[in-house]
This record gives sequence, structure tokens and C-alpha cells, in this order.
Amino acid sequence: METYKIRRISSTRKSGITAPALCTLGATLKFDGEEAPHCVYNEYVALRLAQTLHVPVADGVLTSTGDGPTYASLMLHSPGINLPDVLENQLDSVAQRYPQRVAALLAYDLFIGNGDRARNLKAALVTPHVRFFAAFDHSHALLGVESNPTNSIRKLAEGELIVRRHPFYGRVQAVFLEGWISRIVALPDGYIRECCGMGKPFRAVSEELQQFLADAMIKRKAALPAIVQGYASFIRSRP
Repeated sequence: METYKIRRISSTRKSGITAPALCTLGATLKFDGEEAPHCVYNEYVALRLAQTLHVPVADGVLTSTGDGPTYASLMLHSPGINLPDVLENQLDSVAQRYPQRVAALLAYDLFIGNGDRARNLKAALVTPHVRFFAAFDHSHALLGVESNPTNSIRKLAEGELIVRRHPFYGRVQAVFLEGWISRIVALPDGYIRECCGMGKPFRAVSEELQQFLADAMIKRKAALPAIVQGYASFIRSRP
């Protein structure tokens, strides 16, 4: 179970049998910018898809600043242990300790076209009693696969591999990966449309563009087994 960093707990408690207290959680605000002009939309849709599939990614919420909606990615935290980003020399250990979660993440990244996973990972490795694995940062997936969202949608719809580098390439057990691919393929089309659609224009993403992305992701879902075959061939061809 992932937990999130509490910045402050108020001493003021409201009435009620649960004795609630106000608190402030730590978060990283994500904005649209030159390098990721659809960052906020991408992050929010990626979160919705991950939650629908039960893929271990950090939770987040939409919030607002002066220029409109922003995305607040809640900061992952495990009380009592240091939890830095996963290092390259730890990836084998992570894959051995969390084989199902690693497979889920790889299947998900292949699905959304996330070629920027890099070290955007948190995992508990030195505490046997604490199991913790989650990923974050999806600004360069979905509409962010290419600098032009139309090209991103085309690549997603045509079933291109897209992800040429991933920290868990060659580290995922095939039986677990196949299970997660099957889960994604079985995802109802309506769920994908709900995840991609905001019901109104959202920042620079029109309703039409949201619909085009949903159509592309439905096609990509069906093509995912072939994409995984391409991934397997890609792995075998590497020196």
C-alpha cells in the first residue's frame, strides 16, 4: 500500500466520532509548458487509466493556480524509512521483489506510450516488513508521445512500440506480463472513453482531441499483444 507525505497536522480537531484533524500533504505541482504543453491533461488521464487497471502509480489531484488547472502529484513516502528514487543498480532487486507490480508497470507504459519512465520510481528494498513500489511522472505519454498531439495520437492508434527504453526491459517475467496485457485488452471501451474525456475543453485539449485520443487508445488496447511481441523482438535484438 502506497502512503503519502504529511507536511503538517493541525492541532484543531472537529467534532465527530472519528476526531478528524486538518492536515497538509506534500505534493509536486505539474504545469503545462513548452516541453510538455499537455502535461496536466496527460498526468490526469494517465492516473485515471492506472487507477482503473490497478497499476501502482502515485495518486494525484487536479488543483488550480492563476493560469487554470494544474496537476498535483502526491509525494510518495514510507514512514520510518528513507525512500529515494530507484537507482540503476537496484532495478534487478526491484524486479525480483515486486514481479507483479513491475509487470503491471511495464504493460501500462507500453499501453500509454510512456518512454520516459527512467528513474521515476520508488521502492522499499531494505525493510522486509515494508512492501512499497510505485511510479510517477507521465507527462510525456499519451498526447506527449510526440511534440505534436496529432502525431502522438497516430502513433498510439497504429500500435507502434514507442517505448524504446525502459528500466524493466528484460527484467519482467513473461507469465506476469501476459496477465497484465490480458487485463488491459479486456478493459471496456467505455472505461477508456471516460478516462480520456473531461466533458468539456480542458486547457489546450479540445473535446475533439480528447475523443481522438480515446479512439486511439481503444485501437492500441486491441493491438497490445502485437506490441508486446514487438517488445520481445526488440529485447532479443539488443546487443
